[in-house]
Amino acid sequence: MHLRPLAVVSLVAVFVMTGCSPAPEVSPSPWASSTPTPTPTVEPILAPVAAFDVTCAEVDSVTTGLLGESLGGVSETMGLTSSPNWYPGPAQYMMQRAGGIACSAGDPARFDSQSQDTYWSVAMVPDAQMILDGAASRGAAGNVDIVVRCYEGGCMFTLRDGDVLLTGALTAPDLVEGDQDRVREAMEGLLATAAGTLRDFEYGASEIAAARCETMLTGEEVSALVGTHVEIVEFTTLGVWGIPAEVYYVNGGGQYCMYAEGSDIYHDATLVTLTTLPSGAWAFEELDGGSPVSIEGADTALSGTDFYGRSVLDVRVGADWLRFTTSEGEDASTMTSIATMAVEHLTRGRPAPQ
Repeated sequence: MHLRPLAVVSLVAVFVMTGCSPAPEVSPSPWASSTPTPTPTVEPILAPVAAFDVTCAEVDSVTTGLLGESLGGVSETMGLTSSPNWYPGPAQYMMQRAGGIACSAGDPARFDSQSQDTYWSVAMVPDAQMILDGAASRGAAGNVDIVVRCYEGGCMFTLRDGDVLLTGALTAPDLVEGDQDRVREAMEGLLATAAGTLRDFEYGASEIAAARCETMLTGEEVSALVGTHVEIVEFTTLGVWGIPAEVYYVNGGGQYCMYAEGSDIYHDATLVTLTTLPSGAWAFEELDGGSPVSIEGADTALSGTDFYGRSVLDVRVGADWLRFTTSEGEDASTMTSIATMAVEHLTRGRPAPQ
């Protein structure tokens, strides 16, 4: 099967800015009591509650004041404009996974580098010191500086109040360098509210938190399905480390697995990628559209396309969300086999060697 490389889109873009399988059915014994068996209680799928009392509606109000207009259509996710190409899907909810919020507006429905003059994305998350220290230890350098930078057409900022961290960006034609003070003041207001209402946060339970790619699928297993040599590319080769990467990979235990024909991401074809949102069933349930697909062992699966027009297969296994992605225009049928194998490994383990 011929597969084109996945588009490498903004790999180094960084804001300066981790299920249980269903119980097997057991046939009733002929000696079983005639008393009806109670129906098991199904736990509701609920979104995590942030560790502070700031909402996206409040963030929208602040950005409206800064930009002079509301962009409407606020999404409670990380923005996709000028973001790394592993964001669409599970990673957009990384802040909620870590007890924070993510808010954005102005993204087009599909990627278009020429279409957006005005957009914004703001994320807030607790455990500021842990995140900053961790990111710095992994080479984030200036990407963890507490700073507001404005320039003609935009602002980027990372600010902190106590143990709450805020990071994000505004883009609008009228923004200039002189807007730094008013942007700082507005964002510090949001931070003060968050820091003043900060409370303990408990991460949701997950079977895949911090799981290595090889735990779900090895390169050899994918190779057997696609009929060509496959290597797993280490995500840390994708560019400069930053706060979102620290939150997604380390605090949240998410994963981005690239199964490619070789280790050179700029020349070797990436055949399929896997991104995860541990305890992300709630976010999976918010997916809009998609066609149902049958994946043995999964609770639910949907096929569709992402922000970049790539074919995706979203799979919920217990409390967790996994997304498999392949190139735009490619036959996505192979992803079903790949996803089925990954789900089998997660729910039943690997078969014993022959």
